Amino acid sequence: MSLFERDDVAPPEPCSRCGESVVRTSLFCPKCGQSRVNPLPKTPEPEPEEPAEEPEPNESGTQAEAEEEEKRSTLSRTTDWIIKSIARVGTGGHSGDPVTESSDEPVAEEVAGETRGGGPTSSWPSRLQQSSRAQTRFVLVAADGRQFTLGESLSGVGSAEAPPEGEDMWWISLTAPDNSIDPIHLRCGVEEGLFWIEDANSIMGTVISEPGRAPLQCIPFERYFVVRGADLQLGSLVLTLQ
Repeated sequence: MSLFERDDVAPPEPCSRCGESVVRTSLFCPKCGQSRVNPLPKTPEPEPEEPAEEPEPNESGTQAEAEEEEKRSTLSRTTDWIIKSIARVGTGGHSGDPVTESSDEPVAEEVAGETRGGGPTSSWPSRLQQSSRAQTRFVLVAADGRQFTLGESLSGVGSAEAPPEGEDMWWISLTAPDNSIDPIHLRCGVEEGLFWIEDANSIMGTVISEPGRAPLQCIPFERYFVVRGADLQLGSLVLTLQ
């Protein structure tokens, strides 16, 4: 009998690590070096990660945020209304009531208030922002010393003895020796703490002279904001705003 019998030859076995065919007499895999005497366990293949599920939109959360935003908006409007109401009650009662003064001159309504930051005046020129004060009362002083105190209510100036029929305003009756003041010459008022005037299409017109600025001829029915210390020339009559 020969040295090696046919039945004694075993077929190659696959490597436990890489699957390469290795003869049984070999101690190591010729491809990956795996030991056939003390083989290392096969490295497990990583399992594919499943994509994370996106959370479904929470309709109840979105609705809750909208309700909360509406509550904050309502609270802000209510707070502003309360502040304005307290300001009116603390300074003389209802709208349209004149302020009581020791002088016999006509006095318009006085309402104390402050122009808060971020309001309409924040985008106006600095000369107008500087004129805004906590006390929204303005005084027109004539050359002969007469003074006329104005508040937030609509006021009018002219040679007529009373305001035009159908117009609710505080009326200041002024005349000039040369009759250069029209029966309805000027309308004025206060907005956000700033004094404004409007020429009522008068014949002689209205001129604004602010300190350090050239005189400005008013266009009829155009609104102009005026700073304290400015002169208003109505015909031949000059009034100083204080």
